[in-house]
Formats: sequence, structure tokens, C-alpha cells
Amino acid sequence: MNNTHEIEQVDIKRMIEVVLDRIVSIVVITLVFGLVSFALSKYFITPKYESSITMYVNNKRSNGEESTETKVLASDITASKQLVPTYIEMLKSNNVLQTVSEAVETKTGEKYSVSKIKKMLTAEALSNTEIIKVSIKTTQAAIAREIANTIADVAPEKIQNFIELSDVRVIDRAKISTTPVSPNVRNNTILGSLLGFVLSISFIILRELFDVRVKSVDDLVSKFTYPVLGTIPEIYVSYEDTPYDESGEN
Repeated sequence: MNNTHEIEQVDIKRMIEVVLDRIVSIVVITLVFGLVSFALSKYFITPKYESSITMYVNNKRSNGEESTETKVLASDITASKQLVPTYIEMLKSNNVLQTVSEAVETKTGEKYSVSKIKKMLTAEALSNTEIIKVSIKTTQAAIAREIANTIADVAPEKIQNFIELSDVRVIDRAKISTTPVSPNVRNNTILGSLLGFVLSISFIILRELFDVRVKSVDDLVSKFTYPVLGTIPEIYVSYEDTPYDESGEN
């Protein structure tokens, strides 16, 4: 047990030494991966911009009686929350987005199909509330804002035509975004650097583990229990010191 523990300690120590011996190579590879990730994110990936709107879902009471504040909190708000998933699916429906597509084409002169708008669109409830956030992400900041605001103009009326006793109101309209949401150059550079660091260390350790060559006396001692009786020194011969005869031959 003790011998095994000692061998494991020696192996770990050896791995650390191997990594430290090649620390310059590891740093260079890490920097190269980081620079490549930065260049790809900064100059080769088209940036995308996002504009968002928020809408409030309100459940209308079916009777004409005035409800107390307690009833509003207990019933109307709960019902509104339950309607949010339905509203989100309605926002993504072909019926609503076809109207949005036509309205955007009228305003901008550019044609965006329903399938293309669906790829740009994300909709979600905010923190389990009755508020829906609708976002449009595309490579053109102005178009992202235009499509998002068109949804705000078109969707409430279209949805209310399908769902009775409900109401949708726009809280915030979309604004033009000056900062791209993707790619995240900083995060991509960090991830690229980490990838280079991990791969370089992994390669060095694996190469050392699978290298079965005997390179020193210590390797012999660690692999075998027999004592080392002697070693053959390396002899370097300089051809400049080799005597030549006048004919140029040895």
C-alpha cells in the first residue's frame, strides 16, 4: 500500500514537473487560441442586435359586478398568469406574424417572411408574472426595432379577436439598440483561451504518460528493482578536430 502511494506521488510530481518544463509552450498556445477566438468573434461573425417590447396580459371579468381588490388578486391575476402561455403561442402563430410581415413590408419596403420572423422572435413571461417580453434579434438594429414595434401594434388586437374576456396592453415599446448582443467578444476570447490552456496541458500529460522510452537513470530506478551498475556517457566528436591528410582523406 505504501509503495503504491509513493509511486502515485512520484507520478503526480513528475507530471507537474513536465507541465512546468513546458510552461512557455502552454502560455503561447493559450494566447494563440485566445487571439484566434477574438479575431473570429470581432471580424468574422456578423453582430446581431436585439430590440424588445413588453406587454401586460389582463383577464377581464365576465360579469358586470364590481370586484373587490381581494378578488382581483385572487382570481383575475391568477387567470392572467394562466393565459400567458396561450398568448405567447398566439404571438408566434402564422396568423399574427403574417399581419406583422405585411405591415413591416409596407413601412420599410423590405419583405420578411413569417418563417424568418419566427427565427428572430423570442417571447417569454417575466419572472412568473402577467408580463410578456417579446424580443427580435437580427443583424440590423433598425429592423429589429421596427418588427418589435409592429408586433406591439398588431398583436393585441389580433389576439383579442381569438381570446374573449381578455386584454393585452403594451407597457414598453422597442428602442433601437446600439450595442450588439452577439457575439460576446469578451466571453468568446476567455473561452478560447481556456480551451487552448486545457488542450495544451492535456496533450503534454498524455504524451508523457504514453511515452515508454527510458531517458534517464531515474527512469530505470523507478521501473525496475535492480540496481544500476553503470552508465555509458554520451561522447560528442567534433569533425574539426579530425586529422586529414593532404589529399583531403582521413
